[in-house]
Amino acid sequence: MENQGLVLLSKFSVSARRLIGVVNPARLIKDSEYSAQIFQKASEFGDEELIMLSLEVQNMLGLMSINTISPPEKVVPFKPDVEQKYMFGARS
Repeated sequence: MENQGLVLLSKFSVSARRLIGVVNPARLIKDSEYSAQIFQKASEFGDEELIMLSLEVQNMLGLMSINTISPPEKVVPFKPDVEQKYMFGARS
């Protein structure tokens, strides 16, 4: 883990300590159930700084997944049955 990751993890641990209690950073990295519980508790308290740190740590650990909307299976362009002349605008 790089230095910025460790700094972020320690900031989260210190900030969470005052609301949640003791957070074990090593266990937070390795145990997915424990980390899910800690991040859930962090979001329940509603402290904006703690929530933002929580989201950054989750992103750093790869726990956040981005749900993408799948494209429609088949797009059919609209074509009128009978082609008509353009009837509006300037006439020549």
